[in-house]
Amino acid sequence: MVGTHGYAGSARSDQLLRDVVHSADDAIFAVGRDFTVLAWNPAAEALFGYPAGDIVGHSVDVIIPPDRLADQREMLELIEAGARLERFRTRRRHADGHWIPVALSMSPLRTPDGTLTGYTVIARPVSARERLESSFQALLEAAPDAFVGVGDDGRIVLSNTQAEKLFGLARHGLVGKDVAKLLSLPAVEPAAAPAAAAVAHRYDGSTVPVEVSESILLIDENRIRCVMIRDLTERVRAQERLLLMQAEAERAHVEAQLQRTQRLEGLGQLAGGVAHDFNNLIAVISNYATFIAEAAAADGLDEIAGDAAQITRAAQRGADLTHQLLAFARREVVRPRPLDLNEVVTGIEQMLRRSIGEHITLSVRLEPDLPSVTADPGQLDQVLVNLAVNARDAMPRGGDLTIETSPIEVDLAYASGRPHLHPGHYVRLRVSDTGTGMPPEVIERAFEPFYTTKPAGKGTGLGLATVYGIVTAAGGDLNIYSEPGMGTTFTILLPTTDAEPAVLEPPAEPDPAGRRRGTILAVEDEPALRDVLRRILTTAGHQVLIAADGPAALALAAGHPGRIDVLLTDVVMPHMLGKDLAARFAEIFPGAGVLFMSGYARPVLASQGTLDPDATLVEKPFSKAQLLTAVQQCLDR
Repeated sequence: MVGTHGYAGSARSDQLLRDVVHSADDAIFAVGRDFTVLAWNPAAEALFGYPAGDIVGHSVDVIIPPDRLADQREMLELIEAGARLERFRTRRRHADGHWIPVALSMSPLRTPDGTLTGYTVIARPVSARERLESSFQALLEAAPDAFVGVGDDGRIVLSNTQAEKLFGLARHGLVGKDVAKLLSLPAVEPAAAPAAAAVAHRYDGSTVPVEVSESILLIDENRIRCVMIRDLTERVRAQERLLLMQAEAERAHVEAQLQRTQRLEGLGQLAGGVAHDFNNLIAVISNYATFIAEAAAADGLDEIAGDAAQITRAAQRGADLTHQLLAFARREVVRPRPLDLNEVVTGIEQMLRRSIGEHITLSVRLEPDLPSVTADPGQLDQVLVNLAVNARDAMPRGGDLTIETSPIEVDLAYASGRPHLHPGHYVRLRVSDTGTGMPPEVIERAFEPFYTTKPAGKGTGLGLATVYGIVTAAGGDLNIYSEPGMGTTFTILLPTTDAEPAVLEPPAEPDPAGRRRGTILAVEDEPALRDVLRRILTTAGHQVLIAADGPAALALAAGHPGRIDVLLTDVVMPHMLGKDLAARFAEIFPGAGVLFMSGYARPVLASQGTLDPDATLVEKPFSKAQLLTAVQQCLDR
């Protein structure tokens, strides 16, 4: 080899050094400070393809990649500072132009007096195994998750940069560390364990939520447990934000439901108050029309009697409207009883078929052996009629109307978003049509009184409002599902009862010839209606005492010398409620009959407008015959 430098104290030692370099399997060459090759052994010739005669005395840059030339200068500066570069991997150019992956060790080249003349390089080609290891390490470094390799003793033997960041430890601090002190790993160690939740313990004492997955890698009969660790901090934060958003959305939904319910209740109070006042007016109008008709018929004035009859019929239509308003407001007088919903549907089925017309097909699917529900059967008939008519109007060209019943159990999750619904057993009534459907903005207002999408004169806007009032007054729940062009489904849930369905016998008609006469104390705060009461009762032969309110009635009763047979009183009056008046009156005249008058029975008489079983009531607006019949029944008790 040409120009191999040795600085031994003897010629023999110098020759021995040359032989060592010449015989070495590793490529060994020396480079001067001007980057000129000073020495080049046979192994260097074999590795790089350059004979010593072709490269000694020439620049070493011929084997260095162009983008690494600056690195060479930096390496020389490091060597001048006394550093040694051990087995760093890079690439070098072969004489034929291809690139060779090599591992280099570089050390300073000095004279015996310590003068730096260059540097010595020992080069070794990177083996296939080393290349695989390098690729494996590069793959680990490129992984987005932390990785540690764990030996059979539970200590870390491999790691990547992400693991350093996760645990807050440098690689030399991780290697040899007991993994149990860093991770809460699953106890089972299968060949490929699914991802499991764990906690990573950082060097600073903080913890990080992580997801751990494991697999087993066999290397030279040694087993390494490969542990991939994914930082879940952002996922947990995202889930917390999602849960917060879901909770806010749920709260907003419940608040919207509550606001909608409160709005409907507010409208109900307004509608109920208006309907109550209208009932008084209608009672006056209809009964005075009856007086006119009776007088005109007695005098042979048929035309006037006919006009009066028209007034009576108009008043009855007004009374029907007020009943719908009161039903929506849940203030209509109702008489609930245990009943079989299937019997209600069956009883009104034929009438519904006539109401909807032949162009609509009605299908009734009733599940047998339904539990009983408590409701007013007349009001349930009204619910079915209103929904059927509503469906008919949504299917002008025909379609299908389906009525279904079935039992259902409502759990807490289903009831949570519905203010009026509680978990328990219910009977479900579902009415579906294949009509035009409703958009969301119409569904939102569907139960408001007087809200309608029908043309002027085609609807009052009270149908669905009435249904809503009846269902909620019965302790039930009402829901609409509809999409434009896809039809509409109304789902009604009514709470069940253990009571058996009751069978009511129609009341016996009183015998006109056997009517009793008595003294009636009538209490009504509406002046015009007081005159109507006096006229009807006096004409029928009763002695009548009239008072405008409770205190006046009690004073009149206390000062009356004889017996009073019946107290006829309004339910809601200024100064004293009818219920309180009846209790005080019973103290003066025990055993006397009590007959209430009202367009609705508010909770002062019974909760949610339900009539007390022992109370007798005549509903406003009443006709002359209805009032006299009710009074007669009180006298006969």
